[in-house]
Amino acid sequence: MSNHKKYIFGPVPSRRLGSSLGVDLVPFKTCSIDCIYCEAKSTNNLTVSRTEYVPIDEVISQLDEALKYSPELDFITFSGAGEPTLNSRIGDVVKFVIDNYPQYKMCLLTNGTLLGLEDVVENLSLLRECDVVIPSLDASNEKEFQKINRPHSDLTLKQLVEDIKDFRIVSKAQMWLELFIVPSVNDSNQSQEKFAQIIAEIKPHKVQLNNLDRPGCVDWIRPASEETIKSFINVIEKVAPVEIIGKFSYRSKKLKFSGSDSEIANEILTMTSRRPYTVADFRFAIDVTDVKLDEILCGLIKGKKLTTRTYNRGVFYLPVDE
Repeated sequence: MSNHKKYIFGPVPSRRLGSSLGVDLVPFKTCSIDCIYCEAKSTNNLTVSRTEYVPIDEVISQLDEALKYSPELDFITFSGAGEPTLNSRIGDVVKFVIDNYPQYKMCLLTNGTLLGLEDVVENLSLLRECDVVIPSLDASNEKEFQKINRPHSDLTLKQLVEDIKDFRIVSKAQMWLELFIVPSVNDSNQSQEKFAQIIAEIKPHKVQLNNLDRPGCVDWIRPASEETIKSFINVIEKVAPVEIIGKFSYRSKKLKFSGSDSEIANEILTMTSRRPYTVADFRFAIDVTDVKLDEILCGLIKGKKLTTRTYNRGVFYLPVDE
């Protein structure tokens, strides 16, 4: 039986979070920045305006339906196709989970650009010590910020850093700071030292070094070398614990998508519309045999609905129109 919901997706395998049930709070690619490495492709609605982009009452209803069967999850994750804090009612979803399903931890994946707004801080005030906020810091100076993150014109790196620092002080949630390494842009010795200085001021619980794993928005970006990654570790480890975001961790889960061949095909198309997937990723999220999965994927390719691209971690499946 299909468990697909319009605003709820997964559980999906996350390299950082294990089994993650995603909550999508904005329309596709509505964001305050336009990162060159984004796996969801380029932002088509670059904005800092907060409003109820999708009906939160419907989001809560779909989330309730997904959680009432007590799935095994590591996190309920606010992520998806844009910046979650742009939705002015994100706080209502946080409150719903705490009031009705307090056994589940929440994680907010955010670019951090709105964390300085009073209403955003209020929306997120119920987050607990077991919950996690993961803001991004990909630039050590304004030039890098403009090249990597391509922000809305109202945003600056200086303000972003101040807002993340202030949020770290007022929020009870854990803060894991994500840093995406872009070779030849933010990996110089000078940049690494500046990153360490900024991180020492923010005082996150840990820093997650990220690296190119899926196709991004530009074709010139490449994975960082092992030497560069080790250099970042040596510099940043002096001021904060460092974690490398590695391969997916695959574990047995109670809740996987199941259904007829056509329903599975539709789910695969839905999944790949959000980000490219490998066969291993599909196996984690869908209850299907290897033989049947191969048959369905071949059918979608023959039907010109999916194509493949070989990349750093193997063969990825993605929609033909991408």
